[in-house]
Amino acid sequence: MESELVCNHKKCRKRVEDYAWITSCSHIFCDEDGVREFKNNNSCPACSTDLSDKLDIIRIEVNPSEKYKSMVLAGKRPEMIMEICSRAMSFWSYQIHQERVYQEYVCSKAKERATQLEQYYEQVISQTSAELNSLKSQLTATKKELESFKKKYQDASEKVADKYRKYQKLQAMYDALKRKCITPSTFEGGDAVNNDRARNALSNFMIPIGSDHGISCPGSIPNSRKGSPEAASDVPFSFRPTGTPILTQNGDHPQTKNGRNQHQPKNKNLFDLDFPGH
Repeated sequence: MESELVCNHKKCRKRVEDYAWITSCSHIFCDEDGVREFKNNNSCPACSTDLSDKLDIIRIEVNPSEKYKSMVLAGKRPEMIMEICSRAMSFWSYQIHQERVYQEYVCSKAKERATQLEQYYEQVISQTSAELNSLKSQLTATKKELESFKKKYQDASEKVADKYRKYQKLQAMYDALKRKCITPSTFEGGDAVNNDRARNALSNFMIPIGSDHGISCPGSIPNSRKGSPEAASDVPFSFRPTGTPILTQNGDHPQTKNGRNQHQPKNKNLFDLDFPGH
């Protein structure tokens, strides 16, 4: 309020109530700051003016008693009283002016700070709006991509279902064909298949016989010793080659490849083993 004075200390700025310290440079301080500042120092805390004179610093009572009011200017001439009052009013006007200037300074600083904050938050809002628009566009693109993937998934699912139906149809056809082809006659024709395989194998079975480069077994006689007397006693057994059999459709052996043993038994081996008697 304009009717109240405040402490001129820059760190205090509180309202002066009971007692105050007045300086000749027109500054006022609260009792706590005045006692602390003027105890060992004679300079003004507000403007650093030298206050070395005895009356440059005085301690006053802000709200004096009625007796003090009636006695303080008693005996003074009117012009002296008017001069004293004029100076007191000048001090008051200066304090009010200083307080107004200070408040205007604080207000300007607050406005400047508010302007800076407004600019800062406008930038933040613009950036946020740009990010929001970017996120919205990304969301729209993502939704479109999701719809595309859903459509592709649906198409792929339909194709898979169609393939599976075709597979089931082919499997059913295969099972039906398998049941149709597998009959008891299939198992009865197994011997003929084995005979065909044996005939193909024996038709390609060729062993050179009659020389030292043929089949040799332990105890066999080379051609150079066939006429010696030891040959008969050294040989425990010998291979006697027979003709290569030719199988017929029913598995009989009517004749051989070289025309011999045309009436060879059915279960005759490829080579007859002759074991000499002892």
